[in-house]
Formats: sequence, C-alpha cells, structure tokens
Amino acid sequence: MLGVLLALAIFVTLCDAFCYMIPLEVTREKNPKGCKDNNNIMHKFRSKWKTEKCEDCSCDSKTGIRCCTKVRVPSAYDKTNCKRIFCKKQCRYIVVRKDNPKKFCRITQYEG
Repeated sequence: MLGVLLALAIFVTLCDAFCYMIPLEVTREKNPKGCKDNNNIMHKFRSKWKTEKCEDCSCDSKTGIRCCTKVRVPSAYDKTNCKRIFCKKQCRYIVVRKDNPKKFCRITQYEG
C-alpha cells in the first residue's frame, strides 16, 4: 500500500507542474547578490516572482533560478471543431467551438 501511495504522489507531482532551472552563472564576483534570468534581469537571493507566462520562479544562492508552471494544456479534444485559447489573466486554457466561441468543448486529457 505504501508503494502505491508513493507512486501516486510522484505521478501527481509530475503531472501538475513543469519546472526548469537556470543555473547560477560563474562570475568573477566572490559574493554574487542574486540570479540573472533569461532576460538578463537580476533577482535577489531568496526572492520569488511570477512571470508573464504564468510561472512561479525563485532564486536560490546554491542552485540558481527555478521556475515552474502549473498551467495544464488541453491535449485531447475535438481539434476539428474546437480550438484552445490561453486566458492570460486566469493562467489557464479554455477550449471552445470554432463556429461558436461561446460554447465550450469537452476536454478528455491534459498535459503539463
């Protein structure tokens, strides 16, 4: 039973978030004050922020930047009659009919 619970916990973690790392740059500074992101913006150690891509990021003095998204992307739906739309304010996708965007489509599977 414990093995099943452990496997389920790992599966849920993998399904709910996609994360990536940006390692600390090796610099000539002996005491760096933070992490630089892909846009060359410096973030203080132990700081947290959200990106415009709906990612939660943090800066750690040992590993660098870690960003994770919990946005689930619809992958199984009627792609012939429906289209997915990203709602930036809500950080989520909706799937609507192409011929009538006021009607939602059924989603049977997500990724991410």
